[in-house]
Amino acid sequence: MLPGTPETLTPIRELPDELPAGRSAAGALREQIRSADAALVARNPWLGRDDAVAMALFVGAFGLMALAAAGWLLGPLPAAAALLLCALALSTLHELEHDLIHDLYLRRPLVQNAALFCIWVAKANLDPWSRGRIHRWHHVASGQPDDIEERLIGLGLPWGPRRLALTLLPAASGLVVPGIVRDLRARARAGGRLPDLRAPRGWWAVRAVNAAFLGLPLAVTLGWAGGVPGAREAAVLWVLPGLLRHSAIVLLSSNSHYTGIPRGDLLVQNQVLDHPLLWPAALFCWNFGATHVLHHVHVQQPFWRRTLVYRGLRPALRAAGLRFNDLGSFGRANRWAGGPADAAPSGV
Repeated sequence: MLPGTPETLTPIRELPDELPAGRSAAGALREQIRSADAALVARNPWLGRDDAVAMALFVGAFGLMALAAAGWLLGPLPAAAALLLCALALSTLHELEHDLIHDLYLRRPLVQNAALFCIWVAKANLDPWSRGRIHRWHHVASGQPDDIEERLIGLGLPWGPRRLALTLLPAASGLVVPGIVRDLRARARAGGRLPDLRAPRGWWAVRAVNAAFLGLPLAVTLGWAGGVPGAREAAVLWVLPGLLRHSAIVLLSSNSHYTGIPRGDLLVQNQVLDHPLLWPAALFCWNFGATHVLHHVHVQQPFWRRTLVYRGLRPALRAAGLRFNDLGSFGRANRWAGGPADAAPSGV
């Protein structure tokens, strides 16, 4: 395991929740986001009942998956429609998982962990407790060589077979792990702060399930081809929706972030991706590419309110200097240089 990491698993809620803005413009933008959020709740008080809304979305997502399954297995719903509906439900569960990682609602440990467990199984991806540690560190290290979360999905890589594989398959993250470990070790030797990556004893069962989920697409594909009972149903209702959701958010997340930027500068960590060409992917990740910058600036906002206030905040985002639809960054492997107006990141 990496040097400098403690023996025990740090609880999610003890990790740093938000960096200081570091710049007056970022601080001013945060206040504008908070003001827009407060105005939204004032007009629609029910949107501020976070626990109730979160639970309704949680139950609704699983209900939608059940209806899609019944509609396809027992009724006239086409398999493609069932697959798309399940992917939409999984995208909602992913956003709920993200907010639970930040401890925004459902704070009772038993309720929170039960919800995270259900989401983990539905998504068939990395367990949310490990992801929580990596994601919290992402807010500290966004765009840096030690930004584990984004590098696992391709940040900084040129487009080619490796990045395409990272976009399509969770298991492809193994292709970039050696490089990430090398950079983390270099940071440790230089005396830099590292994230807590060490799990407690007894975590072997969680790791085993994670490994099984990574191999699930191949296993289900082989089972379907071999006529194994239930493999086709698992593919249409579970595995393929999960891969669609994964690909959508990886495409927008890894390309909305920049790399090679000053550490902690909130206004150069993301661009706003709301180009019509990207709308199909945005549909399966709650418009992540357009709204994620709001989360970096104001962490404590639930995803449904962030989605609703985004449109009205576009002028404020432009005024703060955020880039919009810098599609050239796809060809620059997420580097800042050469974008709109060729402006330099602050602090460079």
